[in-house]
Amino acid sequence: MSDALVATPRSKIKFTPKQIACFYFKPYLTEDRDPTGLQVCKACGKTRKHAPKTGYTNLVSHVKSDHGNFEVEMEAASTAATGTLLSWLEWIVKETSLSFVEMKSTRRYINLATVCEETITRDMESVTKAVERSIGGELPERFGVILDGWTHGSEHYIAVHACYEKDGVRHCPLLSMAPIINGPDDRLDAETHIQADGVPLVGCATHCLNLAVRRFLEPYEKELEQVQSLMKRLRTITQAAKLRLKTPLRPNLRQDTRWGSTYTMLARYFELREYISADDEELAEEMASPAANRKLKTLFVQLADAQSVAMKLQCKDLNLLDARDLLNGLLEVMPTFGDYLAPNAEIMHSPDFESGVVKVLGSQVKKLTRAERSSLQPFLRRAPLPVHQEEPTKVGFTDQILKRRKVDDAPSA
Repeated sequence: MSDALVATPRSKIKFTPKQIACFYFKPYLTEDRDPTGLQVCKACGKTRKHAPKTGYTNLVSHVKSDHGNFEVEMEAASTAATGTLLSWLEWIVKETSLSFVEMKSTRRYINLATVCEETITRDMESVTKAVERSIGGELPERFGVILDGWTHGSEHYIAVHACYEKDGVRHCPLLSMAPIINGPDDRLDAETHIQADGVPLVGCATHCLNLAVRRFLEPYEKELEQVQSLMKRLRTITQAAKLRLKTPLRPNLRQDTRWGSTYTMLARYFELREYISADDEELAEEMASPAANRKLKTLFVQLADAQSVAMKLQCKDLNLLDARDLLNGLLEVMPTFGDYLAPNAEIMHSPDFESGVVKVLGSQVKKLTRAERSSLQPFLRRAPLPVHQEEPTKVGFTDQILKRRKVDDAPSA
């Protein structure tokens, strides 16, 4: 008999003994609500002895023997009943402070199991490390990087996403997000590091379109400010009450950060014109002249095409070829946008790379220039190595005779 003992692998339990005991058992009390030293099973009514600080072996053994599907029942139960911290984590990440879990009002009005700030912090760190390990194990050797900006209050952040394909599905997990540092120079931004590493940078088509539209709107600022002033006046208590009697439509204001709000404001302006009284003295100074209205109408029609392209560029299923086709189509009707939307515009960081990708996606590999081929070289898909196939063994003369006999003896269909 061998002296070596083979260890039997222990089955993994999804819940701790304390969670199992608290889920199935409750204290068995007398009529006067005094403790008896017993715990009663909430599922079957059986009692078990349990002294404080003695562990939960006795209680858990009953659950495993009499309630074999306890894991399924606990998974289907609420988070508060099982005592896990998932609900707390989901709550904290919704811009709630960590100290929120220890506030008296929080514990008073919710049915989640109580938890301290140190515990929730430790568990969030553990979840973060587990997610990092999962993403790191899935990342391929080569992957793309997406830079995205986000503003919260007065703080600006830059987010870095990886972009790769797995089983035919695109994945873009978040790698990091940090506030933008305003240093003495501009050598701390992500674009500077990418340029230093020689990585081709694909510009944001929506951002280029925003810049083009902003320049296009400059000659119309006087008329647009007049419409903005009228919309503000229509939002006052007196004018809003008058407007409410005629239409459910409400005035829209123009936002400085989004040019799309200019298009929305003009659309609402032309919808409200028939409901605005020309005899209203309060609005007389704000009303645009006929010449200004004709100018604004022309602008509104032109912005409609740009707005349509802007909305389409935000779809998830678009690639660089689709974006280039949309921009080229817009350039046909808005040639003044060429300084920002043309394939060779100065704002383009890597024009050879972008044009090369467009040609590859359009099945025009033969039309690639030398500069485009050079920029796409790191992304060239290598042909798989040929699989060595062994030469078939030559069948001997005697084997051929026996094989021919088996074929002749086979019954015909």
